[in-house]
Amino acid sequence: MRNAVLMGCVVASIALVGCGDESNGAPAADYVRKTIELVEHADNETITHTDAAMMDSVGDILTFANPVFDKANANQVATDQGYCIRTEVGKSWECEWTMFLAEGQISVAGPFFDTEESKLAITGGTGAYAQASGEMYLGFRDVAPPKVEYDFVYHVIVPY
Repeated sequence: MRNAVLMGCVVASIALVGCGDESNGAPAADYVRKTIELVEHADNETITHTDAAMMDSVGDILTFANPVFDKANANQVATDQGYCIRTEVGKSWECEWTMFLAEGQISVAGPFFDTEESKLAITGGTGAYAQASGEMYLGFRDVAPPKVEYDFVYHVIVPY
């Protein structure tokens, strides 16, 4: 009986050789990484305050639908729309939005920090971005007020 159990373990071990993930974080061979660099113009944003004093408070809702430009900030190539919920006054929001590009949509979710850059998760997409995953970097641009612009760098992993 003991030999039968031992032989079963050996057979199972041989069968499992090579089943581990040896990718070191790289996408599988049938996936490709794409980097998309864009500039959002925060032209159309509204904050709905949830407290009677109409002050910055937890639970406030930021909604937006903005034009998005190419890396050179010269041509509009997309739009985005989404919302954020204030989670920590003066510090952070938790957001979800969709980027509408000619080839399809990319959706993201994650934090937006008031005074520091953010990384958000790519949660999916459509068209050329169907089954997308990866992360998005959001950075502040140095522009004169009242203008507000953000760098969006999408590191997208998509199937061929």
